[in-house]
Amino acid sequence: MKKEGPSHERKFLCSVQVETVERMLFTEGDEKSKVKDAENSAASSLIYELQESKFIKIRSFNFRCTS
Repeated sequence: MKKEGPSHERKFLCSVQVETVERMLFTEGDEKSKVKDAENSAASSLIYELQESKFIKIRSFNFRCTS
């Protein structure tokens, strides 16, 4: 995770790396103001990357947020 900006305007950027039998997949999410949002962005990017690379086939997925 990378932190940027002054303490009152922090931006977080998370990345995910997955090693498969054939290659290493690496993806970054979008910059977000909350760590959890940055983690979710990176996870979402990884799901997209896995689907595009044909390593997995996804019929559907849902994200749920509760407070």
